[in-house]
Amino acid sequence: MEIVYSENREAQYFLNFSLYHLAALFVVILCFLALVDAAIPQIQLLLIGEIFVKEAVVKSVLLATVLVGCIFRPTLRLNELPIVTWTFCVLYLLAEIPYLMLSRGQIIEHVLLSYHAYYLLLLLAPALLAFRDTVSERTIIRWTVVIFLICAALGFAQHFTGQAILRTEAPDGSFEIPSWDFFGQVRAFSFFSASMNFGIFCALCGALGVALSRKMPIKGSLLCIFSGLACLTTLTRLCYLVFVCACTYAAVLTFGKKPTRARWHPFLYFGLGMMTVLFGLYSVVSETGDLQDAGSLLQRIEQWTYYYELLLHSTLVEKIFGFGIVQLAKVIPVYPMIIDNLFLALVLHIGILGLILFGILLVKMLLYLRRQALATQQPFIIAAASLWATLACAGIFNILFSSFGVVFALVLLCRKRTLNALDTTQISN
Repeated sequence: MEIVYSENREAQYFLNFSLYHLAALFVVILCFLALVDAAIPQIQLLLIGEIFVKEAVVKSVLLATVLVGCIFRPTLRLNELPIVTWTFCVLYLLAEIPYLMLSRGQIIEHVLLSYHAYYLLLLLAPALLAFRDTVSERTIIRWTVVIFLICAALGFAQHFTGQAILRTEAPDGSFEIPSWDFFGQVRAFSFFSASMNFGIFCALCGALGVALSRKMPIKGSLLCIFSGLACLTTLTRLCYLVFVCACTYAAVLTFGKKPTRARWHPFLYFGLGMMTVLFGLYSVVSETGDLQDAGSLLQRIEQWTYYYELLLHSTLVEKIFGFGIVQLAKVIPVYPMIIDNLFLALVLHIGILGLILFGILLVKMLLYLRRQALATQQPFIIAAASLWATLACAGIFNILFSSFGVVFALVLLCRKRTLNALDTTQISN
């Protein structure tokens, strides 16, 4: 009887273990679908001409899956993760709900939609602790490279043919690719909702190529070069800058020797991003229809000026807790102008206090990734940390919470390995 009982228990353990890892792989798939955010809509438009499964469904299924994982496999392995800051951010968002409803006149559906669009993937990490370190880095790298090759091939086709190839909007208006036509040229967007998102993915893959080149020089270099060429097809100056910065950061983390290396690089990258604004203003007199044209920059500055005036003449309460303005067409009242700035988006939505809380969270998430990259020297974690180092730079012209949140989630899922004790003692916090 004891032998039978033991065998049944082992069989049950093996079954649970297998289901757990299948669930973890499913979470990884959902993360990649959330990262390549237009894949599901484009496939539906290609096959049936309409969109039934929205992009938001992927996020919702991902959240539901990780919450179920937390119920059946709770864990307290925090290990330097900024859980306290995450908790404060979540509590603040909950406290904002009555303010946005009573003071700003929003209904609960619109408040939750704005939270879902902006913060869900950024705040998903605590729930992902149930699946932490469950997927091998090799699996994540292979999927990243395969997805990149598919997306890059489509991006090259869009650029060289001068055709969008895929649909740029849905019949019901629920899906649209913005700014893909650039003076008669196509900004390659591949399977992404915008060329900037495609460029961010190219930067991640470029940094991954740099990190891989330490042990696989040829394959890593080819991946980096191919990623750079794909990034060029986006015809987006900020994408070029983010790509160069991410690859530089990856090189410093991979080949550098000092334990304090790359600590101040994110500030440098932010400064370089601001210089692109100044460069655009300098070329304001240019009438050429190429990348030196400052038309889009002037339009953004006009929009930012509008919101600056709004903030300037607002009440103290509005400055602290925000206006509830979110760059999401589904939310009524619709935002009067495009925001396209991460810092401004936080202030307009949840106020200066929200900007401070989420600013602290983003910094702590970056520091966590940097520590993990230095401690493990794993290529994908180095690539993720390198991309995150460009967040302040990339956020100057875009709202990119989701893309960066997914990359952080993949790092949590990636199985870690530590260096020997002599190496880890040299890692600086």
